[in-house]
Amino acid sequence: MESIVLLPTDSLEAAEQIIETGESKAVRLRLLGGLAFKKLCPSSREPRYFRENKDIDLMGKREDSRAIMKIMETLGYKPRELFNKLNMGQRLIYYDMANKRRVDLFLDEFVMCHKFNFKENILAGTYTLPITQLLMTKLQVVEKTDKEYKDMMVAFRDFDVTTGEGGIRGDEIAELSSKDWGVYTTFWKTLEAVMARAPVIAGDESELICSRVRKLMSIMEGAPKSFGWRMRAKVGERTRWYELPDSDGDALLG
Repeated sequence: MESIVLLPTDSLEAAEQIIETGESKAVRLRLLGGLAFKKLCPSSREPRYFRENKDIDLMGKREDSRAIMKIMETLGYKPRELFNKLNMGQRLIYYDMANKRRVDLFLDEFVMCHKFNFKENILAGTYTLPITQLLMTKLQVVEKTDKEYKDMMVAFRDFDVTTGEGGIRGDEIAELSSKDWGVYTTFWKTLEAVMARAPVIAGDESELICSRVRKLMSIMEGAPKSFGWRMRAKVGERTRWYELPDSDGDALLG
């Protein structure tokens, strides 16, 4: 039987340990959430953008579910057993009891206020999902806090908006949102909110951030919309277009 590995106290080191253990067993896992922005965006370490990152969010493949479970338990993480049984193949939750840390593992799909399939994006990058997909996970948040705003601002601070390789892929975001009015609407409202909050958080860097936000909005606005998008737009905001994730409190962490 494999021995239990000492878990790092630093959350990013702990996430890297999980990813590297997965790689050694041909299981690919990639970071998302606040730690991914910390890993990918140098600006996240500046005082104006800094935020605490305790818990770990990872994306994996559904087909690797059982291998992921074995990796987590071999490393010494405690499973949230009932949740994991009920959500097998969709999402898993584990705990590092010593460091009071939670690990969320999304399988193929990221499901919160909106649902995105990121299975193919797991193939890219070294430790994190690509910046475009990371940004999508924040743009889709309806009830935002400062941590979401800071993550989005470091993304726009450190990466330009592009319509090709490199940077924040405006063409990818536009293609996705031009097929789904609900996604488009949530993204658009979030981008407006980022521009409103930028002067407060980013200070003298707010114009750089806002100029890139406007560039993304222009690409989104200019993309041809699908028939389904146009039909849903006629209904508009009279019917809710997003989900509010249920709270799943961490009784195990106290």
